Amino acid sequence: MQLVIYGDFNCPFSALASSRAARLEQAGGAEVDWRAAAHDLEIPVPGQPVGYTQAQAYEAEIKQVRGLLLPDETLTLRIPKVRSNTVAATDAYAATEPGSRTQTRIELCRTYWEEGRDLADPTVLDAMGLTSRAPAIATEWRDEWLTFDRPLVPMMRLPDGHVSRGLGALARLADLISEAAA
Repeated sequence: MQLVIYGDFNCPFSALASSRAARLEQAGGAEVDWRAAAHDLEIPVPGQPVGYTQAQAYEAEIKQVRGLLLPDETLTLRIPKVRSNTVAATDAYAATEPGSRTQTRIELCRTYWEEGRDLADPTVLDAMGLTSRAPAIATEWRDEWLTFDRPLVPMMRLPDGHVSRGLGALARLADLISEAAA
């Protein structure tokens, strides 16, 4: 089964979708084409320091994500120090060889959600070995994502063309993991 998933590295729900997609791939339940889509272009470069109000919003989202975890699922999410503009990270991810994208995606999520590092900082991306950029591919992914009715992240297109959004995509990924384990 081929799944196309759209997500953003600075979204905790996308971090869960990424983790579930990797797990599903590892179990042989699906091939995942993860297409990074920077969903909030108004975040400045470098990113914005997370203030009290934004920290509370992140805390609520992280709590919601933790409530969605399957009994055997773990995911480390910390309130980031910076709200990252993910355009540069998306461009760098798009330049990654397709066979290496799963690991790169996992590392980008870990760098942001566990380490709290700004994914708009070129030194962070360079330290990860993400020195190439492919903005044309990233723009293609974003433009494609924007053609959907109510684009949000995460979002998943199933082989039959059905689109699952947000919590529905996360639930469908959980179902697919259960099916692959059975």
